[in-house]
Order: sequence, then C-alpha cells, then structure tokens
Amino acid sequence: MEAQTTFQWLGTAGFRIEHRGKVLLLDPYLSRGEGARPVQPLGPGDLADAEAIFLTHGHFDHIADVPAIVEASGASVFCSAVAADTLIGRGVPDERITRLGGDESLDLGEFKLHTFPVRHIRFDAQLIMRTAPRVLRLRNMGLLAGIRGMPSGPVLVYWFDFDGLSVVHTGSLGMTPEQAVFQGLTGPDILMLPLQGHSRICTRAALLTQAVGPRAVVPQHFDDSFPPVSQWVELLPFEAMVKKLAPGCQYYRPSLNQVFNAEEVLGG
Repeated sequence: MEAQTTFQWLGTAGFRIEHRGKVLLLDPYLSRGEGARPVQPLGPGDLADAEAIFLTHGHFDHIADVPAIVEASGASVFCSAVAADTLIGRGVPDERITRLGGDESLDLGEFKLHTFPVRHIRFDAQLIMRTAPRVLRLRNMGLLAGIRGMPSGPVLVYWFDFDGLSVVHTGSLGMTPEQAVFQGLTGPDILMLPLQGHSRICTRAALLTQAVGPRAVVPQHFDDSFPPVSQWVELLPFEAMVKKLAPGCQYYRPSLNQVFNAEEVLGG
C-alpha cells in the first residue's frame, strides 16, 4: 500500500507526489533568486505530467511558477480565492481553478483530502530586523518587482489519504499546537512542516510535531530559495528537539529532487 506513493521534494514547500499513476504537485516553486541554495535545475516543462496542483497560500515562493506549469501540463489548480485571483491575473484560465475555503472534504478518485484553514506565520521582530536592510537594498535595485502582487490570503493545511496512508502538508507554520489538536489534525502517518519565517522556527516546528503526533516528520521550506528574503535554516536543532519531544516519531530530511517513498520515511 505505502510503496504505491512516491514523493519528490522540489525545494521550498514544493513536492511532486505520484500515487496510482496520478501526479499531483504541492506549492511547486522552481524559480530561484541569485545566490540561492540549492540550485534547482528543473523547470515547468519537467512537471508537464502533473494532473492537479494544490496551493497552501498565495505568496510568490508557492505560486509564481504555477501559470507556466499549468500551461505545460493542463493541470487543475486547487487554492484559496485570494490565490485564484492572483493566478487568473497571470493568465491561468478560471475553469482550471477550484476555490477552497478550508474545512472541505474532496474525493478525487485515486485519493481523498481534507482542508483546514489557518493563518500565515507572523514574522517576529528579530527576523524582521535582521532581514529588512537586505530586502530594502533589493528594492532599491528594482529586484522585488517580480514578487509583488502575490498576497498570502488564508493558508490551507491539506490532509491527504492515499489508500490509508495519511499525509499532512502545510506551507506556513502559523498553526499552533492547540489549534492542531482542536481541529483534529493529529496522528497522521507523515507530517510535512515548513521551517521558515521565524527566528525560533525549529522550536515552533518541534512543538507542533509533538502535538500532532505523526509517525514521521519531513522538514521542508528550510532552503535559501530567494535570498535575502529567505534564509537557510540549520535543521540539526529541529531534529534534536523532535527526538526529545516526540521520541516515537521518525525524522526524514529530503534531498532536492530525490524521489523517496513512504517506507523510507516511516523507517520500514
């Protein structure tokens, strides 16, 4: 059952998932800023086999490449109304888009999913003070034009059911441990968490992992995709805290573009 599902981390919060021959994408952002690490060699044409794209929110490093991917693949897009408006403004046909508000259950044949609405992570003062001067230099150089006009909107958490394999994915860590428990976001097989947007992001992610109680956690969005807006996040503190707070949880760090399956993640 679990071997039928494969995963490929595309960098940032992006994943390519293949299940029963159906390819779906989560937050597929392939473009990179100057000095980004790691470098992403793939382009939209390399994802032309995608049939469905699921977006957690509307920020540029989650949706900027979606119009080109839709053009190459003809994929359907599932996202919030805010993200939908951004995509339509960039040429994605409205008939390709399904708008989600959160708290929906969808049966898409090969797999099922449920959505949960949460807020985007709030950047803390320490992170803002460290990043703002470099971002202002980019603005003065005219390099921010390409990422403007892409508001976040609500953040959607996706709970996927792949023939009994449950996978939870979110693109921003605004969800609190209390909210996860209240909404019933507990006990999945695999939890995919973004580690970006806060100076104490490793602690926040570890506490959320403890509350959710997955069999395995997969960190993502820890790469430096668009410096200096983004930053590289060292994962060793997160791994150590997961082992301490959730000792029964497997930890799996993905490598860019490497295909892996559920058995590898779950330690089977």
